[in-house]
Amino acid sequence: MKMNEMYESFGDCTENRIKAIFASIFILQNRMQTAGEKLQTQISMKQWLLLAMTASCPEPRTLTSVGSLMGCSRQNIKKLASALEKKGFVRLAAGEKNSVIIELTEQAGEYAQQMGERHSQTLKLLFSQFSEEEIFQLFRLYGKLYAGMEKIEKYAEEI
Repeated sequence: MKMNEMYESFGDCTENRIKAIFASIFILQNRMQTAGEKLQTQISMKQWLLLAMTASCPEPRTLTSVGSLMGCSRQNIKKLASALEKKGFVRLAAGEKNSVIIELTEQAGEYAQQMGERHSQTLKLLFSQFSEEEIFQLFRLYGKLYAGMEKIEKYAEEI
């Protein structure tokens, strides 16, 4: 059974649609990671995400602050950053109060420029079926998913 056939078979009621959307988030993440790692072979998709989030993160760019943006623990970010440091994409430096700062290197900037067109084409292909209005709606709806995720995180802390 193809994914779109399975997805359509879950469209008969709201509860099943919710289940299909939930499963699809994980399936799409896996498929994006697999395809992305074929498009860029020097680093993994999670390492790429760390570079992108580090570039977007306000200073000081600590393991904790980047981890918060990515939804990962400080330990997971440290592991990703250490691998990127070995490849020359980042430097890890001591920050205040035992924090660790992630600094992007020139090599990371060069890599971003080198891969820019490929990343742009990937996004164009991914969203080629959407109108501008649908992209706006999806963007807004993802905001609601994040709000729901915060409720789940709070619930998980309570139990």
